[in-house]
Amino acid sequence: MTKLRHYNGNPQKNSPALGATLAYLGVNGLLALLHGSQGCSSFIRLQLSRHYKEPIPLNSTALLEESVIFGGWDHLKKGIAVAADKYKPQIIGVMSSGLTETYGDDMVSALASLRTERPDLQDLPVVLAGTPDYIGSMQEGYQRTVEALLMTLAGQSNYGAGKLQGIPKADGAEIPSVVLLPGCHLTPGDVDELKEIVSSFGFKVITVPDLSISLDGHAELEAAPVVQGGTLLEEFQRLPECKACFSFGLSMEKSGEFLKNTFGVPHVNFPSLTGLTATDKFILTLAEISGKEIPEKLLRQRSRLLDTLADYHDALGGQKVAIALEMDLLYSLGSCLVEVGSEISVALAASLGAGNTPALPIPIEVGDLETLEERAGQSNLIIANSNGRQAAGALKIPHLRAGLPVFDRAGYPQKCWIGYQGTQLFLFDTLNSLS
Repeated sequence: MTKLRHYNGNPQKNSPALGATLAYLGVNGLLALLHGSQGCSSFIRLQLSRHYKEPIPLNSTALLEESVIFGGWDHLKKGIAVAADKYKPQIIGVMSSGLTETYGDDMVSALASLRTERPDLQDLPVVLAGTPDYIGSMQEGYQRTVEALLMTLAGQSNYGAGKLQGIPKADGAEIPSVVLLPGCHLTPGDVDELKEIVSSFGFKVITVPDLSISLDGHAELEAAPVVQGGTLLEEFQRLPECKACFSFGLSMEKSGEFLKNTFGVPHVNFPSLTGLTATDKFILTLAEISGKEIPEKLLRQRSRLLDTLADYHDALGGQKVAIALEMDLLYSLGSCLVEVGSEISVALAASLGAGNTPALPIPIEVGDLETLEERAGQSNLIIANSNGRQAAGALKIPHLRAGLPVFDRAGYPQKCWIGYQGTQLFLFDTLNSLS
């Protein structure tokens, strides 16, 4: 029986501002600005740098005690102005913190006041995302920021070079575009695979945000204060023209519905892309919308996955797995394991999120990694981020790393967990961890 605790021990939760930073890091030419203290921004940079092994461009309005007491309104105005003058970004992305949200700083009026004082900044797109620490975890901050990016930039031809036309084929016909909204649970490797799958059906892909270009581990000559790679400003302007919108993870459904309700872009949400059934649903949807046959490459990958299920169903069936992750990733991996006959013994989410709680054979609840240690004793495998190693070590249970942060295994950002191929690799990792 779990003992009653009045504290959070060994939390697995990341701050919403970290999720907001992650979303901003997928937008090309954007300067991310945290409206809060330097300590908050330093911790976010540390956490993301350990995970991605890359320098993280994040600035701060550097609030101190006196500025918090008297309000950070002027600090925000100054921070935006200095960032615009010094670094010349294409976009500035601002996120709030628990400090400034609790005080009640009005970021919208601060920006309006700055534009009045600085008419030269009228055409600079500035995205404002409210991400206080008390709204949930990384997933909620990421979702709010993607929605703020869409509300501010989608279809806005007054920014940049104006609305671009579709890319023509050789015969002059226009290639249809689709927009992908990947959740924060997808790695850059996942997003890369996702784009390749959709492109194979003849679509031009716009991904918001696109971490597969900015945080994919490529070599850069030097670190820059703005994001290098990611979704282009011109691509945001083209979003209303897209033939369809696909969002991935229940947390991203609201962002997809915004495009549908605002611009009439048809939207389909996919809670998971890991597992045979989930991937089949996605591939069949693409085939229906495109009117094309499923590419031979995908059929071959599906055949390999089926062979893996036939070869190892006895080794996977009946295994008890304890999972502690962000909600979307927990559901994605958990539902795949249930599909192959494993049992989810513990399901602890960092937060339940604003969306519908998905159904698993065991209730999903909010919990920390100390709760994981208390409940996972009879499990055969733990799936959690690198901070779950203490629980796994104490219980002497194998530990498969997933989520964020993963800092004690090489190459995590390039790993693929989705589609037929990613599902097969996930099952191989599970089997190898169990053995």
